[in-house]
Amino acid sequence: MERYLNVTEARKELLDLVEQLKKGDRVVLTKRGQPKAVLVNFERYALLEDLAWVLQDPGRQAALHQAWNELQHGNIIRPPKQSPLTVRSLRGLARKPSRRRVGV
Repeated sequence: MERYLNVTEARKELLDLVEQLKKGDRVVLTKRGQPKAVLVNFERYALLEDLAWVLQDPGRQAALHQAWNELQHGNIIRPPKQSPLTVRSLRGLARKPSRRRVGV
């Protein structure tokens, strides 16, 4: 949900606004009718930061496109079922030169 508030109203409601933010919600803060800032919950902010990090580098952006194309063609990597999924285990799978592909 997107909500627009002017800065004066937002200042009065700030504590409530922070408590009410859900995953996809955002509050657009306006000044003299013009959008000036956005409040989002921290998880959403972190996701946007990660996405920006990927898209700012041509190499990372190309890797994302390649991964998407592989997924569209059914070429996926399946992690071992017995181990928990962690960032470390995912990085290990990504670095293996001989990836086990499913659906090829």
